[in-house]
Amino acid sequence: MIKLVVTDVDGTLLDNDTRLPELNRQALLECKKRNIGVILATGKTFHAVKHHIDSLELELPQIVMHGAAVIDKESNLIYTVKIDPLLYLEVIGAIKKRNYKPLAAKLDGYIYYDCYDEKFSIFERIDEKLFKTGCLEDSSIAKNCSSIAVIINESDPLDGFLRKKFASRLQVVRSGEYFFDVLNLDATKGNALHYLCEKLKIKRDEIAVFGDSPNDLSMFDYAGLKIAVKNSYPEILQKADIITDENYNCGLAKAIYKYILD
Repeated sequence: MIKLVVTDVDGTLLDNDTRLPELNRQALLECKKRNIGVILATGKTFHAVKHHIDSLELELPQIVMHGAAVIDKESNLIYTVKIDPLLYLEVIGAIKKRNYKPLAAKLDGYIYYDCYDEKFSIFERIDEKLFKTGCLEDSSIAKNCSSIAVIINESDPLDGFLRKKFASRLQVVRSGEYFFDVLNLDATKGNALHYLCEKLKIKRDEIAVFGDSPNDLSMFDYAGLKIAVKNSYPEILQKADIITDENYNCGLAKAIYKYILD
């Protein structure tokens, strides 16, 4: 019996215009009525998903920033994983040396840049606000960074360079065509979910997970029931127990009504 539904946000819960379809909203509210918990697990900051948390009337802790942080219902941090400050400075330096413009997400839930790039507008489309800072190498950021981002696609040479250079020391995740993040090796959605299920005393086979991107793989490895939307990356589709309709066709709601609430 499923006691907890955990879903990725962009590309899974939301449609292609980053709106929450009413059918998906109603399905998750129905889960709550039947005492099935609901947790969002997103690469976004908690500020960017706060309105969805409110709309869904969620009271359980929520997983944000690729699993680098978990917040309670008052948006207080109850679990965090940071990048080591020296590694942070090394990554920022490596990116800048190759004339790319990085961003740094702090555990306060804000994303900072020190040199603007027009590509950063992609964040506006997913409700993320960016803040200008004097220097990303400042110690206040280096000591409290959850992730480093750069706007590149898979074919960009920087993708392969960063993966090769930092593979043994840091984790690289892709959560969309241009969303590329570097995090602590322990900062995964799966680890954050494990932490929460220990606290909530929920077993792995009582969890249903929805996802679409590589940063959801750690949750698929942990959960009992793995459900992918049709628009998922191939590696997600391969690991799924169930493949439901696309995110823009309310695949999440359809699977909930058919496999969890029925």
